[in-house]
Amino acid sequence: MRRKNLEDYFEHLPAYSVTLVRAPAGFGKTTLLADWRKRLLFDGSRVAWLSLDEHDNEPAQLLSYLLGALDQAFENDRAVTTSFLSASGNLAPNLVAGFIVNEVQQLSDDIYVFLDDVHDLNAPAALSILYDLIHYAPPNLHFVLAGRPAIRLGLSRLKVQGRVQETDIAEMRFDISEAIEFFRLRGHDLLRLTDIDTLNQATEGWVAGLCLASQSLARKKNVSEFVETFCGQTKEITDYIRDTVFRQIDEEDRRWLVRISIFSRFCPALCDEVLERADSAARIARLVEEVPFIIPLEGAEGWARLHPLLREFLAGEVKLLAHDEFVGLHRRAAQWFSAREAISEAIHHAIEEGDSTWAIQLIARQSRRMVESAQILLLMSWYERLPKEAFAKRLDLAVDVIWALSLSMRMDEAGAAIAEVEKALAERPQPDDTVRWELQAVKAAYYTLNDRGEGLQVAEEWLANGPRNDQFKIGALANVVTYNRNIRGEFDRALEAQLIGESWPMAERSHFTMIYADCCIGTAHEQRGEFDKAREHYEMALRRGEEIGGRRSVPAALPASCLSGLLYDQDDLLGAQKVLAGRFDIACSRTPPSFSARGAISLVKVHVADGDMKRALERLDRLEAIANRLGFARIVAGCLAERLHLALLANDWRQVRHWTNRLQALRQAENPALGRTAVTLTNEIIRLGEARADLMLGEAKRSLGFLQNYLAEAEEFDRFGDQVTGRILLASALWSTGSQDEAVGVFQAALSMALPKRYRRAFQDQRIYVLPLLKALQTGLDAAGLSPEEKAFAAELLQGRGDTGAKRAEVVNFTEVGRPTRILPERMAVLQGEAESDQSLYQQLTAREREVLSCMAEGLTNKEIAAALAIAPETVKWYVKQIFLKLGANTRTQAVRQARRARVL
Repeated sequence: MRRKNLEDYFEHLPAYSVTLVRAPAGFGKTTLLADWRKRLLFDGSRVAWLSLDEHDNEPAQLLSYLLGALDQAFENDRAVTTSFLSASGNLAPNLVAGFIVNEVQQLSDDIYVFLDDVHDLNAPAALSILYDLIHYAPPNLHFVLAGRPAIRLGLSRLKVQGRVQETDIAEMRFDISEAIEFFRLRGHDLLRLTDIDTLNQATEGWVAGLCLASQSLARKKNVSEFVETFCGQTKEITDYIRDTVFRQIDEEDRRWLVRISIFSRFCPALCDEVLERADSAARIARLVEEVPFIIPLEGAEGWARLHPLLREFLAGEVKLLAHDEFVGLHRRAAQWFSAREAISEAIHHAIEEGDSTWAIQLIARQSRRMVESAQILLLMSWYERLPKEAFAKRLDLAVDVIWALSLSMRMDEAGAAIAEVEKALAERPQPDDTVRWELQAVKAAYYTLNDRGEGLQVAEEWLANGPRNDQFKIGALANVVTYNRNIRGEFDRALEAQLIGESWPMAERSHFTMIYADCCIGTAHEQRGEFDKAREHYEMALRRGEEIGGRRSVPAALPASCLSGLLYDQDDLLGAQKVLAGRFDIACSRTPPSFSARGAISLVKVHVADGDMKRALERLDRLEAIANRLGFARIVAGCLAERLHLALLANDWRQVRHWTNRLQALRQAENPALGRTAVTLTNEIIRLGEARADLMLGEAKRSLGFLQNYLAEAEEFDRFGDQVTGRILLASALWSTGSQDEAVGVFQAALSMALPKRYRRAFQDQRIYVLPLLKALQTGLDAAGLSPEEKAFAAELLQGRGDTGAKRAEVVNFTEVGRPTRILPERMAVLQGEAESDQSLYQQLTAREREVLSCMAEGLTNKEIAAALAIAPETVKWYVKQIFLKLGANTRTQAVRQARRARVL
C-alpha cells in the first residue's frame, strides 16, 4: 500500500542528492523503496536498484554490481550504446567513483540510484567508495538509501548544505489511518476501529507485526479475543522473534537481553549496576544495530528501550530465573532509580522485589503529583498490587488514593476509603486540620462525581474557609462548583467560579484540573447555545489530554465525549463518530455522568442514523451495564429513553409499554432545598420519554402541561438545547390537541433558534413526532411566517433526507396499548413501504462500503470521503467501484438512487 504520510519524500526526490530511509527490520523500508522505484519507472525516469549484503564490502564486487545496476537504467535506450560496466574497463576501484560521476554529469536525464540494506556496508574501503559517489554527485544523480538506524556514511556536511532528506522510525510507523487502510486492503473489512487501534498500539505501528496479526486474524474465529490477547507471547510473534532475533545473537547476548527486559528503559550505567558488569555500553551500541527491537530514545542520550512485543516475549524467560537472582535484579534497579529521583520506576521495581514497606514510602513521595498530573491508572495499578492496610496507615496517602479512586469512578471503594479515614481521624487524640481539609476537598469531588448534590455546598464551604496554598484543590473545587452550577442552569455563576482556579499562573496549574475546567466551561457555553466557544474549549482540552495521557487516556476521553456530543448536535455525524472512536468504554466508565452520557448516547444515535441497529443496541447495552454498575440513574434513564424512542420508531407497542414502565420505575423524589440536581435531570429525562410516548399514542393532552412548564423553565435559565427540544415536542402536542396555529408558531420559533447555529439533529431525531405538522407546512397552509431556509429544511425533514436511519410514515394514534394493535389497511401499506428494504442488497455491501455510500449520498468528493473515513483516496475509488458493481450503477447519482430505492440508504 502507498504510504501517504511519506508522499512528500517521494515528491522531493529530485530536489535532494540523498534520501535516507532509516528504520529497524520489518518497518517496510524495502516495500517503500520498491513503490517509489515503480512510480519513477512509470514516469520514464532512469532508475538503478541494488540490494546490498555483507559480501558487498569487497570494493571490486560492490563496484561491479553498482555499474551493472546503472546499465539496467539505460538497457532500453538505444541512444546509449556503451555500458557503464564495459566503459570502466580496468580502472582501479578508487577511480571508478570519479568515472561514474563524470559519465552521469554528461547526461541530461536525472538518475536515481536505490541502495537497499546500506547498513550491511561496514568495511572502510566500501564506505569510502559510497562516500565519494554521494559527496561528489552531480545535480542529476540522486541516491535513495535504506537501512537500519546505524548507517555510517558521514553525511553531516551534506545535511548542513540541505542536500539530504531523511525519514526515521517515527515516520515509518503506521499511524491509525494507515493501519485502517492496511487491514481493509487485507480483507478485514469488519474489524472494528477499536480493534485496529489496539493492534496498532501493541505493535507500535511495526508493519511486520501488523502483517503477522493480519495472517493470524484470517484463522481466528473469535477476533475480539485474539485482539485482546495479542502480545509478545502470541505464537506468530514468538516464532518471528526467535527466527529474527534470538538465532542471530550468541548465548551471552540472549542472557543479557533477558535480564535487561525488566526495565522499561535502560542505559549503560543502569545495566552495569544491576547486572554487575562493565561492558554494557559497547554491548548496547552493537545490539542496537543487530537487533531490530532495541530502540534508541530520542532526546535521551545513551538511553534505549525494548519494543513491547520483545519485552513480552522475554517475560516468559524472566520467569525461569532463580528467585534470588530475580529479587536481586529488582532490588538493585529500585536502588539505582531511587538514587536518581526516578521514583515511578523505583516503585515498580520495589513492588516486584516484594518490599511493600519501601514501595509505600516511595508512593507517598509521588502520589500527590500523580493525581495532579492525571497519572491515575498508574497509581491505581500500584494500589492493586500492595496490601490495602499499608495505605490506610498513612492518612495523607489514603486521601490521595481516594482522589484516584473517585477520578477513576470507583465510587464504592472511594466511599469505603472515606469512611476509613474519617474513623481514623476521629480516633486521633489531637485534631489534624491538614488531613481534615484534605478529606473535605476530596469529599466534594466524590459527591459531585457520584451525581450527589451535596458536592456544591461542601466545595463552596472549602473555597470560603480552606487553605489558600494548594492550587490543585482550588482548581478542582472550582470545577466542582462549575459542574454543579451547570446542572442547576446557573451558567453565569458557573463561569464566575472558574475565576478562582484561573487566578494561579498557568505553569503552576494542574493539567488535569485544566482539562476538567475546559470541559465545564465548554458545557456552560454549549448549554447557552454558544457552540463556537464550547468547541474551542473542548478542542483545547482534547489536545492537552492527548499530550499528557495519549489518545485513549481518561484526560483525552473526557473532552472527546463532550466534543462528540456537540458535533452530533450540529449534524456532523462522521466527526462525532471519529472523535470518540477507540475511547467509548473509557468515556462511559471513567468520566462523570454529565460528560460521559453526551458522547456515548450521541454515538448510539449515529449508529441509528446509519441504520446499524445491531451496533446501536450493543452500545446501549454496554453503556447501560456500566451505568448500572456505577449507580448512575441519570445515564440509565438516558439509555431507557433511547430504547423507548427506538421502540416508537419500530411501532413495537409491547416494547413501548415495557420501556415506559422501566423508565417510570427510575423516578426519584426531589429535595427542593437542593435546587436543580442530578435527580431533577433524571426525572426530566423520564418525563420527556413519557411525553414522546404520549404523542405517539394519541395522549398528547396528558403531557401538554409538563411540556409547557419544561419549555418555560428552559427559557428562564437560557438552556438552548432544552428550549429547542421543548418547542419541537410542544409543537407536536399543540397540533395533536387542536391548537394548530400556536403549534406552527412554536415550531417556527424552534427553527429560528436552531438553524442559524446549525443545531439540526434535534429535529431529525424527533421527526416522527411532528410529521403531521410538517405535512401541513408542505401544503403551504400555515407556513406564511417561515423563511425560505426554514421551509426548505421542513421539506427535507418531511422527506427524511439527511437521516438514513429507521423511519416512520406519520404519527399513529392508539388509545389502548394493552390490546393487540389493529392498523387500518391504508396505514398498513404506508408503514410497510417505509419498513421494507432489500435486505439481500444491504447484506452484499460491507460495512465500509455502506459508510462510503452514505458519504456519497451527502455529496462528498472522494478526497472528502477519504478525509472523513481516514483512508486513502485510491481506496475510496476502489470502494466506489465495488458499490457500482453491487448496485448495478454506472454513476454516483445512480448508485445513491438505487440504494434509496432499495431502502439501503
